[in-house]
Amino acid sequence: MTHSMRILAALAAITAWTAVAAQPAPLRPFDHLFLIVLENRSYAQVAKNADMPNLNALARTYGLAADDHGTAHPSLPNYVDLISGGSWGSHSDDPSQTFDRPNLADQLEAAGLTWKAYMQGLPSPGFLGDFAGTGGLYAKKHDPFLLFPSIARDPARARRVVPLTQLATDLARGDAPTFAFIVPDQCHDMHGTSVCQDHAGLDRAGDAFVGTWVRTIMASSAWTGNSAIVVTFDEAPQGLATLLGKDDNPIFTVVIARQGPRHAVLHSRSDHDALLRTLEKAWGLPYLGAAASAADMEALFH
Repeated sequence: MTHSMRILAALAAITAWTAVAAQPAPLRPFDHLFLIVLENRSYAQVAKNADMPNLNALARTYGLAADDHGTAHPSLPNYVDLISGGSWGSHSDDPSQTFDRPNLADQLEAAGLTWKAYMQGLPSPGFLGDFAGTGGLYAKKHDPFLLFPSIARDPARARRVVPLTQLATDLARGDAPTFAFIVPDQCHDMHGTSVCQDHAGLDRAGDAFVGTWVRTIMASSAWTGNSAIVVTFDEAPQGLATLLGKDDNPIFTVVIARQGPRHAVLHSRSDHDALLRTLEKAWGLPYLGAAASAADMEALFH
């Protein structure tokens, strides 16, 4: 080989190495993923809201999905979509609806991974009632796992839907699941009921809930390795834009990844299906429903 040929070969090798190095690192499986779901606020209602200092500080410090969207109205179909990739014809909050579809819990169990849903106000593990507490603080319409007969009709699986108080115990014992789905009651998720209706007060209560639990999770032994917390909303409020057919359902979503980027903003469009796809991609799971064709949000996680 001549000197010039050796130089060309070396340049080719450097070019090939550079191309490989430029590829993004694969999204690694989450050690723990905590998903907190709040209610009925649009992106504009959260961003720079003085009553939501925790959410806005987390968005500035970690990752913000700046063009994220709910996929339906009202609440229930959004919760179902978050764990199954579709709302499957649902257009109501009727908690008697059932969905005989594969879901994220099925996938996690099949992969040998664990899950729990932590529901504030739930009276007991696996409780199947539609509401509980004064003013209906717990609402089954915000508890998607029990809308799937494969879980609700299996007592052992249903008992993985537990009162929120269990989360502190599980974190203290080092027993947090791989996937934790966390839902406040209706006085702490910004929804409101007959016993809590003040809009600004609901904003402050929901934001304080997020701050408390994010700090608790990050101070626990579960906050190791490739763990992350996602805080999102089910939907933006329905209003005039909905009636005019111009509602694209913009929501505020924050990603707090332990080993992920800081001060990151995802400007590309995303939605509940994109979030589900990202979780499934990290754990090497098949894509459910619309997650198969969604974009992903992995830039906020690594």
